[in-house]
Amino acid sequence: MNFKNLDHKLFWPAICFTFLSLALAVFFPESSKEVAHAGMKWVTNDIGWFIQLAGFGALVFLMWIAFSRFGHIKLGDDNDAPEFTYATYAFLIFTAGVGAALIFWAVGEPMYYMQSPPMFTEAGSAEASQWLITYTLFHWGPIGWAIFCLPAVPYAYYLHKKKKRNLRLSNLLEDVIGKKNADGPLGYFINIIAIFGTLGAFSTSMGLAVDLIGSGIEKVTGLPNDIWLQVGLIVLFIVFYAVVMLAGMKKGVAKLANWCVYAAFALGIFILLSGPTAFILSYFFDSLSVMVDNFVRMSFWSDPVEKSGFPQAWTMYYWAWYFAYLVMMGIFLARISKGRTIKELVLTTIFFGSAGCAFFIAIFGSYSVFSELTGALPVLEWMNEAGVSMAVIEVINALPFGAAILIIFLIVEFFLMSTTMTSAAVAISMMTTKELDADADPDVSVRLIWALGIGAVSMAAFFMGGSIDTIKSMCIIVGLPMIFLNILMVVCLMKWIRKDHPELFKSTVTQAAKNNAEQAEPAQAELAKVEG
Repeated sequence: MNFKNLDHKLFWPAICFTFLSLALAVFFPESSKEVAHAGMKWVTNDIGWFIQLAGFGALVFLMWIAFSRFGHIKLGDDNDAPEFTYATYAFLIFTAGVGAALIFWAVGEPMYYMQSPPMFTEAGSAEASQWLITYTLFHWGPIGWAIFCLPAVPYAYYLHKKKKRNLRLSNLLEDVIGKKNADGPLGYFINIIAIFGTLGAFSTSMGLAVDLIGSGIEKVTGLPNDIWLQVGLIVLFIVFYAVVMLAGMKKGVAKLANWCVYAAFALGIFILLSGPTAFILSYFFDSLSVMVDNFVRMSFWSDPVEKSGFPQAWTMYYWAWYFAYLVMMGIFLARISKGRTIKELVLTTIFFGSAGCAFFIAIFGSYSVFSELTGALPVLEWMNEAGVSMAVIEVINALPFGAAILIIFLIVEFFLMSTTMTSAAVAISMMTTKELDADADPDVSVRLIWALGIGAVSMAAFFMGGSIDTIKSMCIIVGLPMIFLNILMVVCLMKWIRKDHPELFKSTVTQAAKNNAEQAEPAQAELAKVEG
């Protein structure tokens, strides 16, 4: 295999830095845990308001640019047609952003909130029950998807409009930090931290998926969900990814995303129809209305007086986690957006991402809440005794035709995580490729070596045992500088648009001058009449 196009100066330091962080967490568990958790506490408690402001600001900015005159800018040449159908495009976005963690938390979050509810409500009260699905929808809703989408717009413009074939993050920021800094130590540091954020965040997401699938295999076959089964699953992910990558984006990744979404939605519809359908629909729309009514309040709730810790442990943690995925989501969404407009990229990501998550949260979350409230299933007991993964498996297994549905569920979860792994590997491969080809695809050899790298990091994280919490805390810390990098990318984007489309800015000035002139005419006429 040919690795000449791999940016070795970026690839090896990024991998080594990640493994060094893992090694420190293993060999100095108490010290590293103390430092990482102190940093995470500072980020969520002391700077949490800024993270909330950044998340809400991302949504506001994207809505503004989508519906402004800039929203019609095509990401590519005027004659560039979209590479994928609109449905496939939406499915690729959705599967890249959710993975197997969505259903895990669709069940887990409402159960946690049932024990420790938000907004000063009492556990077990009717008032508390209205927030269970509401906050889960919020955390997987428009702000989260806006954070994913924010870096995608400048990346897509840089790749398809400016025709740049090197996607190092430092290169995108040249117009702000200067070429000297972009090619120097500062740019190098930016690139390493950006890759580390993706590797660390993805490895812990992989941990959720592997534990969930391993728990399901244990339920079906009796095989223990131990380290060997989990490592075997990671190897299977890598092999499957290699097959998908060899098939290419259209025949491999796109078809996988399509079948993933079809199968997942079919599973959701089955649960909706076989479960308490009326309750699920009623509870979902009631929760949705509560979220809409309280959206701004939830976006900025920091609880500075009572200090319950809820917004810090959940909302601020989620937003920082999303920001850590800057490279993965930014580059992957940019890669598949050729021929789309800025408006299409923004609205498809935020709307379909949020709607897809809402579908699964409504069904799996509402079904779990109904089962616990009515005593039909001891969901909380399962979760407290064996963890969220086993609680999810038991909930699925309790459905009609539970054994068969559970097998289908495990296959769907495997495919969902495979699409997320593909997105991560493709994005980091593009960033560490010296020169992308005409289709903006990295060499197969680069994609495969990153698949091995991601798999190795994930395996190392598993062998760390409890130290994985240290890496999770470090990812949250990394999310903070990613916010500033996002802001710099937005500044660069507006500079590029001003340079490439000066007519959009001139028309604004012209229209403003025209409006001022029209307003001034009656006053001038009246003044002339008085003087006359």
